[in-house]
Amino acid sequence: MAVNRGVVYGESVESGFTLLEIMLVIVIMAVTSMMVAPSYFTALSASVDDEGKRLAQVLRLASEEATLSGDAYRVRFRRHSYQFQSADAEGAWQTRQQPPYQPYDLPEGIQIVEVKPSIPLKEDAGAGEKGAEAVLADLLLPAEGIRQIANIVLAPEPEDGRRLTVQLRPGPGGIAVKKD
Repeated sequence: MAVNRGVVYGESVESGFTLLEIMLVIVIMAVTSMMVAPSYFTALSASVDDEGKRLAQVLRLASEEATLSGDAYRVRFRRHSYQFQSADAEGAWQTRQQPPYQPYDLPEGIQIVEVKPSIPLKEDAGAGEKGAEAVLADLLLPAEGIRQIANIVLAPEPEDGRRLTVQLRPGPGGIAVKKD
């Protein structure tokens, strides 16, 4: 029996994919893309929310520690970072270095838009900090607990109208996160 190309024992050999197989692969890829796309496009929004929650937790912890220790804390805010400070024996503010109070840089694409109200800056805020951003505001966390109303506003960069506010209020449960 003679064997021709493409024919083995009387049957033809086919190679390639059928239209049905190709369509099935395209449908699977489309469904997978639709599942991944929403999380990809909301990643920036989620990170602003996450940073607001993180800031609120650290502020709550610092406020409680200030109350328990009897020593006031100050939070220094810059456009892309913040740091916690406590007074030394001479009354000079020193930056805290131990977690969770070490200086914190916000992730790229997130900024602090405003802090209101804040304590007036009585010293040169940039002294000794070469290359540091200008100080937006200082916020005091007194040993007696939060006594004034304040808002810290975070937003994506560039600002597109979406904002998140960390609210400080006197009394129990005085630190909350509110989406604008």
